[in-house]
Amino acid sequence: MTERVTVTVPGAHERTPRRKPPDEHSDPGATQVRSLIRSQARLALTTSAIVFLLLAGLPLLFACAPGLSHVRLLGVRLPWLILCGGVQPIWVAAARRYVRLAERAERAFTEPARHE
Repeated sequence: MTERVTVTVPGAHERTPRRKPPDEHSDPGATQVRSLIRSQARLALTTSAIVFLLLAGLPLLFACAPGLSHVRLLGVRLPWLILCGGVQPIWVAAARRYVRLAERAERAFTEPARHE
């Protein structure tokens, strides 16, 4: 039977100092960055929810008003027209709104640094 050997690294038992998470009082910049990230994440979730509700509302609209699904414009049924030509403008408008508001939040974040 073979004997079991344990291999260790010299000094491995010494404790290495652990870094503490940044304290709000010691690093105010980290708090501001977290605040900016939170506000932009909130903005992204709000924008996504609005787009989702608008797009999820289309099937509900046609289920509640079945006569709309039989309306034809230019020989094409209304649901197809909305899906082909109405969804993209919603996405573009939501994306432009998000970018505009996110950039405004970033400008508000960097303004104090510019004045110092």
